[in-house]
Amino acid sequence: MNLDPKNYRAALANTLKQDADAGHPEWLLPIRNKALEQFLKQGFPHTKLENWRYTNLAPMSERSNASVAQPVAVSDAIVPATDSDSLMLVFINGMFSSHKSSHSATLANGVVSNMAAQLDTDGAEDWLRNSGDSDLAQLNLAMTNDGAVVQIPDNTELAETIHIIFSNTAEANVFPRVIIQLGRNAKATVVEHHISNAACVSTAITNISCGEGSRITYQKLQEEHAGSFHVAAQTIKLAKDSHCDIVNIDLGAAIARNDLRILLQGSGAAAKVNGLFLVDAERHADNHLRLEHQAPHTRSRAQYAGVMANKGHGVFNGMIHVAQTAQKTDAALNNKNLLLTPGAEIDTKPELEIYADDVKCAHGSTTGQLDAVSLFYLRSRGVPQQIARNMLVQAFALEVVQQLTSKNLREYIQNSVEQRLNELGAVIET
Repeated sequence: MNLDPKNYRAALANTLKQDADAGHPEWLLPIRNKALEQFLKQGFPHTKLENWRYTNLAPMSERSNASVAQPVAVSDAIVPATDSDSLMLVFINGMFSSHKSSHSATLANGVVSNMAAQLDTDGAEDWLRNSGDSDLAQLNLAMTNDGAVVQIPDNTELAETIHIIFSNTAEANVFPRVIIQLGRNAKATVVEHHISNAACVSTAITNISCGEGSRITYQKLQEEHAGSFHVAAQTIKLAKDSHCDIVNIDLGAAIARNDLRILLQGSGAAAKVNGLFLVDAERHADNHLRLEHQAPHTRSRAQYAGVMANKGHGVFNGMIHVAQTAQKTDAALNNKNLLLTPGAEIDTKPELEIYADDVKCAHGSTTGQLDAVSLFYLRSRGVPQQIARNMLVQAFALEVVQQLTSKNLREYIQNSVEQRLNELGAVIET
């Protein structure tokens, strides 16, 4: 894919001017310049790379080449309902909106703030440099205007849910970033929500670090406009006896890619992951999951569900990697898929890579149509064909939605899923 360096360098110059106008520290300039040059050297990932063989980012590259610059924030953004006691950070077209946010200050028991307000604090340079190993991490680092910072100190449990909303209202490029740091024995629940009413290009990076004995509940929801591109990567590091509970739901975008990498670095660390992706029309969703067991006595459970209809294309690649030092690992990975029409497609590849000899690991994948016996049961009790099919698909998909901890959010996403399935009624009717 050919890149136009002039457009990207002009966009970076605009970002650097915004840094200067905002009084951001001078160390940002060399970091941004170096990151952009690294991105221009490697370019967008392409289908000749094994991890990208099913996902063609050429349309995203073309859109980005045409206009990398970001617009100013506007007020007509979609902001989903949240629980009344949640701490809400809202970003519109990549920029923080204090008006729509319910909290953005330093708390007595930690920090819940926008990133731009924290760049002068100790450690800011380190967590900004730490972009992970995503293929587009350097582009995000060079261009990001703002993002969310959550820092919970030792022995602190944050009762409120932190709801981070990235809402886009224009056909623009946005580069969201989320940094979450939990101290020893800390506990927090964070929701990262991407939504738009315009065809944007979103390149999102999330880095989560969990201290010894901490607990993180992290839920990522993607509902971008049907013409959008959404490429995201999350890296989660788990210290000794720390736990993460993850829910990842993809419902939108023309092309969606999500890379989730969980590093179980300390003995006793545990991870639970539930994922759902729903693709119809000619949409494409690609989920990559990598569970890296690097210490003994670690545990992981992962289950992803995919629903494909019309010419929708789903991709799932899940890897359990067990290092030689990770004896007594207990890990399981499963991917279940429904193909609702003949034109729907799924490419699924669960994998095990084990270098220890005392482990308990399993992986599997199933792909098929709706269960004929269950469908017959509903039909025999007078349920119309289309409604019976929708009921079964909803039950399949909502198993993941029920894992969301917020009642308001759970009902909101459940309604979104049901609406999408009802719109598919004429397509999946036999």
